Amino acid sequence: MTAVEDAPVASAPAATGVPASEEEARGLAMQWANEQAARLTARAQNYLASSNGHANGSPSPRIGGPTYYPTSGAPYVSFDVAAVSPITFSSPPPYLPSKIIAAGDLSFLVAFIFTNPASYMATTPASVQLAARPWRMTLDQSNLTTGGIVPTKFATGVFPTPAAPTLTPVVFLLDTTPNPGPDPRLIEANVTVYVDLPGQPFAAFATDFYDIDNDPGFPFLPPIPPESSGWRYDLPNRYLVYG
Repeated sequence: MTAVEDAPVASAPAATGVPASEEEARGLAMQWANEQAARLTARAQNYLASSNGHANGSPSPRIGGPTYYPTSGAPYVSFDVAAVSPITFSSPPPYLPSKIIAAGDLSFLVAFIFTNPASYMATTPASVQLAARPWRMTLDQSNLTTGGIVPTKFATGVFPTPAAPTLTPVVFLLDTTPNPGPDPRLIEANVTVYVDLPGQPFAAFATDFYDIDNDPGFPFLPPIPPESSGWRYDLPNRYLVYG
């Protein structure tokens, strides 16, 4: 694991108090996301500084999972996206387990766009290539209980200049209504992001997500805290809405 894979930690605003409105809850979720982006960016920069000169001169941190190299020997990961399991605001705190959501609770999914400042697939790093470029992220969800499709959510933005940030956080409000009644809804969430560059588009989908919940453990087994088991690789990001 690289430094950018370290587990996010709950901030004080997201750990105490109950938001009075959707706007306040969204503000708390966005603050949490920005704090994690800043912390992970700092760790990525430290990793790059300490790894300078390795991996054929092109260290390639990744937001989640191992880094792979093609036969050319150059890192291929220049653009990526990862997500976290839902962050749910309800009463009373703490807001866990967040993957198990009561109907009507305010719950958010946070995703992070990753642009690798050390990827040299071309003469210019991806973070510079992406500067001033528009991006579009989608949250595609399936209702595994009914086999139906949840309406797609999307977010758009434009990377700043002269370089795109290492991490760009995006927050989605999840649909926790209507009340599902006696049969809880099991939802699978998938995140994609796309940047349309003439001749060299960037696209990614989240194959990794960070599970912010404690694993309560099976009978006779101790619970596993998120910092020990949080990153899930090539596994679906799912949550349950109950009545």
